[in-house]
Amino acid sequence: SFANPAIDSVRVLLKTEGRPLDCDIELWQGPDNTPHKMRVYLEDGALRTFSAVIGTPRGPNTIAVRNIGQLEFPLDAVVRPDRGDGLAQSIAAVSTISETIQGGALRTYPFSAAVDSVAVILKTDGRPLNARIE
Repeated sequence: SFANPAIDSVRVLLKTEGRPLDCDIELWQGPDNTPHKMRVYLEDGALRTFSAVIGTPRGPNTIAVRNIGQLEFPLDAVVRPDRGDGLAQSIAAVSTISETIQGGALRTYPFSAAVDSVAVILKTDGRPLNARIE
């Protein structure tokens, strides 16, 4: 729970010891609001770790990480304020050159096998977001 209104975003890091990772991440803003939800599934949480920056504007917020995988598949989670490392600022800079993808549309982005990691930035103009990244 982050009650400090100065925290505008948090960073969520998830990994496993080489096993599948299956979890739900929820952002609760205020006592009576419906949570914003994100589902994360990875085949190998050591080879492909998960990292996300989630905006938490305007006051008390809570991030919930729920492991919905089997008992044999534990996960490691870190949720911390995103301060000083510039990740949120980098995302804001990149999002100015974004591309609009209309509802129901599919857009693919090919990249070389030599690429170690890819950053995917999703944003809307305030409307609900429902996306699947594979």
